[in-house]
Amino acid sequence: MKPKTRIEKGKRFEKQIAQAIQDAGLGLARREAGSGSGLRKGDIASNLPFLIEAKNQKTIKIQEWIRQAKSQAEIGNYDSGKWALVFKNPESPDANPEMFVTIDFYQFLDLLKRYTEPKIKKPDREMKWHLERLKDSVSQVIRDLK
Repeated sequence: MKPKTRIEKGKRFEKQIAQAIQDAGLGLARREAGSGSGLRKGDIASNLPFLIEAKNQKTIKIQEWIRQAKSQAEIGNYDSGKWALVFKNPESPDANPEMFVTIDFYQFLDLLKRYTEPKIKKPDREMKWHLERLKDSVSQVIRDLK
């Protein structure tokens, strides 16, 4: 593939990622001009808490790409653990590509923890006391209003 065509292929993939972020309702996203070669690092500019590195290559080189994403995150004033590598399955069609994301395992656990409902195994006695006091106070305010 000619270098110009390879660059265009990468740009199209970055635009697809940015559009998918917007379509998911996660705010504005756009392809970063120069793909992170300037002051702003990463391939996608968005309000997501991750630096996004996009790869659309025939040969998958995850270790190399992860090193690049980590390096870009450190340089780009991001938390060095807050990087996301988005890559396309080279066997999937360009029109509706199969895409994958690789992130740091501990960042993955943190995301799961944030979106998991807390499970309280035992009632919290102090919280119960505060709720009872709140209930009594609200009842008193309602009585005073009558």
